[in-house]
Amino acid sequence: MSNKNKETEIEIGAGSVFEQLGLPNPEERLRKARLMNVINDVIKRRELSQKDAAEATGLNQADISRIQHGRGARYSTDRLLNVLARLGIDVEIVQRHDKAGAVLIEVRELSHV
Repeated sequence: MSNKNKETEIEIGAGSVFEQLGLPNPEERLRKARLMNVINDVIKRRELSQKDAAEATGLNQADISRIQHGRGARYSTDRLLNVLARLGIDVEIVQRHDKAGAVLIEVRELSHV
């Protein structure tokens, strides 16, 4: 049986999509996705091209493209935090559990440079 016909139902707002999909390390995936969102917001706000963003962060253009498209499997949380540091952005990461025991992860930008 082909997986193409298989449907996965995702309930919006009900925890991590990574957990709902049964992917390994859903908390780490969510944390990295939140960090990549902040990086993308900064790049957009500063109107940086991928080339300019690469120069500002010490990454290459292909890395910036991967981050912009949410393909962050090859990047550690530390590496993404270093990218934010190179951009001069401070963030706060809050990880807590809701009443049902699900892990909630928030990444908040503290400064705009």
